[in-house]
Amino acid sequence: MPPDSGIEKRVFVVGVPRSGTTLLQSLLATHSTATSFTESHFFSRHYAFLPLLGTPILTRDPGPRLREFLAENHEPSPAAADWFETSGAPGGRALLPYRTRPAARQFLKVLDEVTRRRGRSCWIEKTPRHLRYVPFIESVSGADSRTRFVHVIRQGLDVVASLHEASRSWELRYDLDACVRRWNADVGFSLSRIGAPGDLFVFYEELTARPERTLRRLLEGLGLGWEPEILEEFGHTSGRLITREEEWKNSVDRAIRRSPNSGRSLENGEQERVIRSLEPGLYERILESASRRSGESEGAS
Repeated sequence: MPPDSGIEKRVFVVGVPRSGTTLLQSLLATHSTATSFTESHFFSRHYAFLPLLGTPILTRDPGPRLREFLAENHEPSPAAADWFETSGAPGGRALLPYRTRPAARQFLKVLDEVTRRRGRSCWIEKTPRHLRYVPFIESVSGADSRTRFVHVIRQGLDVVASLHEASRSWELRYDLDACVRRWNADVGFSLSRIGAPGDLFVFYEELTARPERTLRRLLEGLGLGWEPEILEEFGHTSGRLITREEEWKNSVDRAIRRSPNSGRSLENGEQERVIRSLEPGLYERILESASRRSGESEGAS
């Protein structure tokens, strides 16, 4: 990212769906320097991990989705988006893998341009499935410390129950075993990112129990100043980040509090089955590791 771009921070909020990613996105996007968008699904829908490759490659033309994404956010196409209109010319699908990194860099430029047009210097991109693309996004961003990744972590039983319930209205419904596998794998991946210089971690339970303390610490880690009005105004922001098809997110515009779901939608036998299937001690390990790392960082500063 060139130094004269006017963008001070690029922030990706990632994690398992139903972990509180939309809540955190809404809070961050309420900051006076920041803006955000509906979920782009840019990497998760157009890139694929192939066997024997340690990095994703572009497998689908992202142009149509990019146009849809801009329309969702009521944004005219910025100049940076022209690249996607011309790059699909000769060669078509066969050349997509060769555009893997250029397409990713160009997408970041699109968000930069939209953000500047909105008069902001920081953007928040929140697509939970982009979690697995963090190393790739990090690599195309180069050594730029302005690109950060915020992992949102929530206890396993709560996520599984909420994800299972919400997916009933999705095109692809998740059974309990799929929800458990998703939590185990994704939180395990987040654990592997502890210590990465561009990664920060927020725990849903802490955010809902002590919102000001948790948000202050996160903003400090991102290099953004504390603004107390965020906690009062974030509900107005959330409405602009949710599409008509995402009804399960509508509760985000209410006061910050822990969701009452916490497994109540599951029968007793289902709860026991989920608890047995969750990776033992994984939540405690990532909480302890992130807390220790945070303490070390504060001590060094």
